[in-house]
Amino acid sequence: MSAADRGCGCLALFGVFLVIGAISKCNDKHSSAPTVAQPRTGYVSPARSEVPTVAEPFGKLQSGSFGRTESALEMTNKLPHPAYVKVQDSWGKTRATVYLRAGESYELGVDPGSYHLKYVSGPGDEWRGTEHYFGSRSSFRAADTSYIGSGQRLSVTFYQTLARSGSGSGRGLRKIDEDEF
Repeated sequence: MSAADRGCGCLALFGVFLVIGAISKCNDKHSSAPTVAQPRTGYVSPARSEVPTVAEPFGKLQSGSFGRTESALEMTNKLPHPAYVKVQDSWGKTRATVYLRAGESYELGVDPGSYHLKYVSGPGDEWRGTEHYFGSRSSFRAADTSYIGSGQRLSVTFYQTLARSGSGSGRGLRKIDEDEF
């Protein structure tokens, strides 16, 4: 076998490997996507119109602070799901956000004044961050405005109530749309 024949044979062999590699790469363009049950901490394929889920935040106070914290707002989540809470002042400015897992409590030092609480809840494994919340399973609520005086503590508990059709959904609490949140 001459050197030219070996070179042509090597070139043909190289061409075959190149074609097989290209076909394999084309068929394997989603090789990073799992094909079996997904672990909780691994890749999660987003639902068709949903944003991908992210890990629940660690720590409870997500944002905000107060200058003089001589008063307190204590929040307890008795819902079966986590709640992401916005604490707004009487002008509607969000002063703090708090993420409470089911069963958790948090005491927030606040300035004396009027506060309005809004929260969104949904399954913790559906958490999509502070822009999309719990996706299509988000449930938005708002509480009445409450005044907290100097040296006072206000305790608020979020809980689920079951009501018959047409009856109220709980004293001082109302369902709101996402755009009101």
